[in-house]
Amino acid sequence: MLVADVSGKSLPAALLVSALHAAVQLLVREGRELGEVATELNRHIHRWSAENKFITFIIASIDREAETLQFVNAGHNPGYVLIGDQLEMLKSQGLPIGMLAQSKYMTETRSFPAGSTVVLYSDGITEAENEASEEFGADRLEQLVRASSTPAEMRDRIAAAVDEFVGSAPQYDDETLVIARYKRQD
Repeated sequence: MLVADVSGKSLPAALLVSALHAAVQLLVREGRELGEVATELNRHIHRWSAENKFITFIIASIDREAETLQFVNAGHNPGYVLIGDQLEMLKSQGLPIGMLAQSKYMTETRSFPAGSTVVLYSDGITEAENEASEEFGADRLEQLVRASSTPAEMRDRIAAAVDEFVGSAPQYDDETLVIARYKRQD
């Protein structure tokens, strides 16, 4: 799973996303661990993009046999892991991809037993503004993550809550949400 947010808008940002997508596909297929993938992406994006371009990025992988979740968060808003009623954050451990060529990223591993849920999202959700210029915020998002019983319910509740919160206020950022729950195959 991957959620990334590219600085800037329009064609330059779209081209950077395209380069990121292609590079991630190649590196993951080579079987590299996530920290190595992020470090190599950082070198590539730094070398080939404009100085003021960078990418916040969170990538995660579930190991069903070990019941663990591996992740790297490079300057992105924190993801969430819900295990029972415990909500844990997948906090950033480094700078966004492409800022400094020498940045290195390490894979972090968390317990992820059957029934656990991971939630990754873009800042377009937490920074969505209503007509009074108030942001939706992480607290509202966390409450919705905790209160939902299934990934589909969580997705629907978050989307409805953001829509209701912003009302008719125009939005200028994308809203991306990735939710996965590990179910043991017996």
